[in-house]
Amino acid sequence: MKKRISVLLLAVVLSAAGCESMGDGTKKGAGIGALTGAAIGGIVGHQQGRGWEGAAIGGAAGALGGGLIGNQMDKNAKAVNAAHVSVVEVAQMATDGVPDDVIISELQRTDSKYQLTSEIINYLKGKGVGDSVINYMLATGS
Repeated sequence: MKKRISVLLLAVVLSAAGCESMGDGTKKGAGIGALTGAAIGGIVGHQQGRGWEGAAIGGAAGALGGGLIGNQMDKNAKAVNAAHVSVVEVAQMATDGVPDDVIISELQRTDSKYQLTSEIINYLKGKGVGDSVINYMLATGS
């Protein structure tokens, strides 16, 4: 019986850790949840004379709960990044005649961050992006 439960727990953890479609937060949450749940379940189960079974049940429940929490964290991170203003969007705003202070306000509102290279700076300048916008973008990378 102990061997079956151990194999089941191992299968749950490996399948959760190996799924490529899961985000990093989901994987990390499932792993931490499985370890924590197995430890707590093992302690509680041991008091009843069923340490392995408690560890298996706790590990499976912890992996599920941790994975759900991590998945929600991944979704929240994607929602935050969805508001990010891309370099191409900044260039388009400048081409459309949007004033520098308005562009900077939009970058601040979306908490956009940039790691500008010399090529990107030349691209932005070629599109008419003002120095104040470029300097603001450079400051966000540090």
